Amino acid sequence: MPYSPALDGLRAIAILLVLLFHGRMPGLPGANVGVDVFFVLSGYLITRLLLAEYEANGILQLRHFYRQRLLRLTPPLLLLLLLYALFAPLLWPDYYFHARDWVIVLLYQADLALIVGMGPQMMLHTWSLGIEERFYLLWPLSLVGLLALRNLRVALAVLLAGFLLIGLWRMAALQLWNLSSLEAYYRFDMRLSGLLLGACLGMWIGHGLPVPEYLLQRHWLVLAWLVLLAVVLYPADDKGRLSYGLPLVELTVLYILLWLNRYPQGLLNKALSWHPLVYIGQLSYGLYLFHYPVMEYLKLQNPWWLTLFAGTAVALVLAIFNHHLIERPIRRWRKRPIKALVGLT
Repeated sequence: MPYSPALDGLRAIAILLVLLFHGRMPGLPGANVGVDVFFVLSGYLITRLLLAEYEANGILQLRHFYRQRLLRLTPPLLLLLLLYALFAPLLWPDYYFHARDWVIVLLYQADLALIVGMGPQMMLHTWSLGIEERFYLLWPLSLVGLLALRNLRVALAVLLAGFLLIGLWRMAALQLWNLSSLEAYYRFDMRLSGLLLGACLGMWIGHGLPVPEYLLQRHWLVLAWLVLLAVVLYPADDKGRLSYGLPLVELTVLYILLWLNRYPQGLLNKALSWHPLVYIGQLSYGLYLFHYPVMEYLKLQNPWWLTLFAGTAVALVLAIFNHHLIERPIRRWRKRPIKALVGLT
C-alpha cells in the first residue's frame, strides 16, 4: 500500500476541529469529534500495517510493533513533559499536582485518572493517548487470534459485532443506567468502537475484498460530510452526543476512508492532498500534544479568538520543531521492514 497524502489531509481536518474546540470558538459545540476521526483512522492504519507485515513475513512481529509504537509516540510526549516541568509551576503556581500529573501522563494513564477524579488538568487532552496505547497493546494480540481462525468473514463479523455491542453498551449505560457523560467520555470500553470500526475496514481493504458499487455513489459521500458537519454544529447534550452522534461520526469517517481507497485519483483525494493540508496532518501529533496547555493558560484572561490564534501559533512552532528535529530523525533510525507503508504510521 503506497503512502496516501489524503490520509494526512484527513488528519489535518481532525486536528483543526480539536483546535477549534479547545480554543472555544463559538458555534462549534461538537468539534471535539476530531478525536473520534483520529480513532477510526488509527484503527484503520494500524490494521493495514499489521496485515502488510503478516502478508510479507507470515507472522506478526509483536516486539517490533511495540518498539515502533514506542519510538513513534514517546519522544514527542517527553518533549511536552519537559516543557511542562519547566513552565507549569510558573504559569500555575497555585496548582499543587504538577508532579502527579507528570507521572500520570508519562505512564499513559490520564484517561483512568480522569475517571477517578485525579486527571491532569493542564494536560487533560492526553486522555486519548491512554485509549490509543491500550488499543496498540491489545489489538495485535487480538489480531493474531483472528488470523488464526483463517476465516475472514468470521473475523469481520467479530469486529462488527464488537462495534455494535460497544455502541449499545455505551447507549444503555448513558440512557438507562444514568452513567455520567464525563465518565463515559473517558472510558476505554466506551471509546473503543471507533478503533474497532477502523480495524474492520483495515481488514476488509487489506484483504482486497470488493466494495458494493451502490455504496460508492456521490450522494452518499455528500451525506457523510453533512453528517459530520451536523454533529459538529448541533448543540446536543453530552449524553445525546455520545449515544447517537458518536456512532454517526465513526460511520462517516469509515465511509470517507472507503471512498479515498476506492478513488485514489478522485476529487476528494486531490482536495485532501492539498500540500498545506497534508503538512498540517504531518504535524498533527505535535499540534495535539502542545496546544492544550498553551490554550488552557491563555483562556484564563483572554477572549476566545486570541486564545485560539495565539495558542495555535505557539503549538505550531513547537510542532514544527518536533516534526523536523525529533520525529523525522527518529523515523530514519527506526527499522521499517515494510517500506511501502512509510508515512502511514
